[in-house]
Amino acid sequence: MSKPLDDIFEVIGAGLSAIAPAAIGAAVAQAWEKGLSWSQRLVQWGVGICVSYYVTGGVSSWLHLDRFIAQAIGFVLAMVAFRATPAFIAGFVAAASTIPGRFLDRVAPGRGDGA
Repeated sequence: MSKPLDDIFEVIGAGLSAIAPAAIGAAVAQAWEKGLSWSQRLVQWGVGICVSYYVTGGVSSWLHLDRFIAQAIGFVLAMVAFRATPAFIAGFVAAASTIPGRFLDRVAPGRGDGA
């Protein structure tokens, strides 16, 4: 085979091996979900893969984890990502909405809302 074609197959293989644990974890999570439409299943699968891929990469770089351990973490993250993401977003928004008031309380005491 030619060198450019080998490079393309190598990149595709690396990409598939990077998202495979997340895709399998999301698929396992879907097996327990009843009554989902195909569009909901695709979204759940996509969210599981994306969250797992990026969080696993960050955690494994931060903690210098073995590749197998990082893949196991990716699998578990993909299983819980679709369920956990809405609650995480709601909590993050609630916490972030208090930042301006806290900042004003620090900079100009008595002028912020104190939330």
